[in-house]
Amino acid sequence: MKDISLSFLTTIVIQIVNIATGLLAARLLLPEGRGELAEIMLWPGLLMEFGILAMSDALLYRAATRAASPKTLFATVMWIGLALTVVLTAVGYLVIPHMTASDSATVRAVEAWYIAAYVPVYLFSLFVATMFQGHLDLVAWNVVRTLVGLGYLGFIAIFHLAGRTDVESFALAYVAGTLVSGLVGLVWLGLKGWIGWRPDFAAAKGLLGYGARLHLGEMVNSLRQRVDQMGVSLFLSAVDMGHYVVALTVANGPMILVNTVAGVAFPKISQAGDPADKLRIFGTYLRLAMALSIASAVGLSALAPWLVPLIFGRAFEESAVLCQIMLLGLPFFAAKLMFIQALNAFDKSLAIGWAEAAGLAAAIASLALLMPSIGIRGAAWALVVANVVALAAMAGMLHRRIGAPVLVLFRPTAADFAHARRALARVLP
Repeated sequence: MKDISLSFLTTIVIQIVNIATGLLAARLLLPEGRGELAEIMLWPGLLMEFGILAMSDALLYRAATRAASPKTLFATVMWIGLALTVVLTAVGYLVIPHMTASDSATVRAVEAWYIAAYVPVYLFSLFVATMFQGHLDLVAWNVVRTLVGLGYLGFIAIFHLAGRTDVESFALAYVAGTLVSGLVGLVWLGLKGWIGWRPDFAAAKGLLGYGARLHLGEMVNSLRQRVDQMGVSLFLSAVDMGHYVVALTVANGPMILVNTVAGVAFPKISQAGDPADKLRIFGTYLRLAMALSIASAVGLSALAPWLVPLIFGRAFEESAVLCQIMLLGLPFFAAKLMFIQALNAFDKSLAIGWAEAAGLAAAIASLALLMPSIGIRGAAWALVVANVVALAAMAGMLHRRIGAPVLVLFRPTAADFAHARRALARVLP
């Protein structure tokens, strides 16, 4: 539980920084500008998620299972990243202009350079951070991942002091913050002696093979998570997009806690040799993630009507209503994320694609039915429906593939309460 405590402390810092950057973007850019910034980041982000070939998950798994030395893994994944950079940047310049054709001239102008800058910087920083996570060097992992948001916030402040508070400066600040995180991580890797430059064919085959099995599921998962934003971007206004992403920022705030649990849980589940031990470890982390998500959803939903306008400004009152709708799906999304970790750890990742496809179909159907009639609120409800359907499908897959007692996994145990008491004892006087 020491690893969880450290990661939670880091998570609190990250959440505070995310609130600060989100607040500045909303306050300084207002709904229309905030929506334009979201549209600039949306399509390159989707491009990466569709084309990354699940290399981050593959690196995490190979590092956790010590399939190759750190030097070999670093060299191999960086060469793969270089190849992905060339291919994905070219695809981005061919496809993304069609997605932003109806957007403002500002969006199209910034997008032109953002694609080329974001793709290599994101891949580099992601792979560096994953090296630490997979080898369970959680101090380094937590520092590096924190620097993304801190760097973003710092560069926003620099641009603001220089009189730049436009959409382009925010986009540039995000790329710069991500780059700082990667460079600090690279120096740290060098000090540990983990940097190598000679790729290994067997390591590359292992990474690509594992990633290929995950890729369909990851791609469908990314599409399912972003299909609502895609619908808003393509069919509604930039102002609507601004309201929607602010609501997502608040509603997804607790998910950083769940992502922290998942980030620690996956390597630990993977390292367990016996299937029964894997399930026991998975169940412990699943129940922790559920407790955190339910408590956060209830508390945040009650505070949203007061909190969102206070933090982001009265121009974002509609975002508070959207946030309350989205929070209904938070526990379902948290549980689904943990089931993904279990299926990956059991090397049953192909099942993820089928479950995510069910959630995607539910999201598309809900968007088509609800968005024409109730607009942006229909997109929020579609997100909830998709989370429920995806979780049900994921749980069914886990039960069928490995015979896991799904309902039992959700039931709290005496050990859970003992862990909670010890955690509270460390926090409270």
